[in-house]
Order: sequence, then structure tokens, then C-alpha cells
Amino acid sequence: MRTVYWQGVITNVLNPKVALFFLALLPQFVDRQSGHVSLQLAALGTLFNVSGTIVNVLVALVASGAARWTGVPWTPWANRASGMVFLGLGLRLAWKR
Repeated sequence: MRTVYWQGVITNVLNPKVALFFLALLPQFVDRQSGHVSLQLAALGTLFNVSGTIVNVLVALVASGAARWTGVPWTPWANRASGMVFLGLGLRLAWKR
């Protein structure tokens, strides 16, 4: 479990899209007259991470509960469904003018 956690941490830390997202989004919510800008950015980043973690944990709990309740292995169906979505998006993109 720790290995998977640290793989996720390293992936997110080294992902330039995450840095660009925060550089583009967070400064819009910083007020220079309200105090230290770096503390405001740290607070906003922490709030984003905490709320995202709560949402992801709730999704995981609901999904695992649904799998236990139904007794159906959802992985093959989820893989097929996501594959169909990507295929549909690819076809739409291919035919877009």
C-alpha cells in the first residue's frame, strides 16, 4: 500500500500539468492586501488537496461497497465502458471539421 501511495505522490509531483494547473488557477484567488501571498497559496493548495482526497475516498468507498453489494466484478465492464467512451470521442474528433 505504501508503494502505491508513493508512486502516486511521485507521479503528481513530477507531472508538469499539475504545476501549470496550480500556477494558472490559484493566483486568481490570492489577495495581496490580505497578507502573505505564499501563505495564501499554501492554504489554497492544502484546501484543494484535502477536498480532493475526501472526494476520492468517498468514490472509492461507494465503488467498493457497490461491488460487494452486487457481487459483480466491475473491472471488465468498467474497462469496456471507458474504452467505448474513448472510441466515441476519437471518432467524434476524427469527423469534426
